Amino acid sequence: MAAEPALMNTPAELAAYCAAHAAGLVQIKPKVVFMKIEAADPAPVPMTINVPSSDIGSVTLLEASALVSLIKLVRPRQIFEFGTFLGYSTSLLVQNSADDCAVWSLDLGDSHVADRPLDAFAKADIHSDGDINDEYLRGAQGARGPHYTTGLTAAERSRLTLLQQDSRRFDPAAHGLEGSVDLVFVDGGHDTETITIDTANARRMVGDSGVIVWHDFASGIHSDVTAFVNGLAERELVVCIQHTMLAILLVGQAGRDFLKMGV
Repeated sequence: MAAEPALMNTPAELAAYCAAHAAGLVQIKPKVVFMKIEAADPAPVPMTINVPSSDIGSVTLLEASALVSLIKLVRPRQIFEFGTFLGYSTSLLVQNSADDCAVWSLDLGDSHVADRPLDAFAKADIHSDGDINDEYLRGAQGARGPHYTTGLTAAERSRLTLLQQDSRRFDPAAHGLEGSVDLVFVDGGHDTETITIDTANARRMVGDSGVIVWHDFASGIHSDVTAFVNGLAERELVVCIQHTMLAILLVGQAGRDFLKMGV
């Protein structure tokens, strides 16, 4: 069993750890992100958030709060999301970013037809088997679509681009996204092939400065995501947030700016 990563309690501890380590997995308490928010803006910082979905596949309330905090801190001009699913996190990204921030989200959409009805899946299988879980999620996304985005205003919708295709065949250059995205949220397919390709495209999009966030790290069932991120941490420094399934890669100047906040 891998050793528990070192736990940082303050932004200063995190900055010092990152300055001393070129690679590895480091864990922060959720309050570290919130402390950075408070240091950046002494006034109360609002966020817009829907009640989390009761179904599997979405982010938790704590994860949503952490994602929103990252948006507020990074202040992205463009955001890209792999894995629209029901549009819960997609709405978070749009509603909590600046009025001039473009948001892109990609999923299979209604191009995917489930092989069996959703009510034919056993809950125990969905919660214990990563492949069955993914099959269920693809079916749910194809059947329901991103219905959480229906609450967006017309102005918010104008900033959102929904793409429907297999992410393994996605080309950032075809959409003018190479080196122009500040925040990428990777929450699409959970198999090794897909997570590897999505991450490679995320790196192309952020270029030499940006933030990449993975969901389902250490989830218990999506072992490929966990193995991939752990492998990446052998070469680069990865930050995970305690009590969440979020792992973060800080790239270039955006990463350095993030680490300075609240120190």
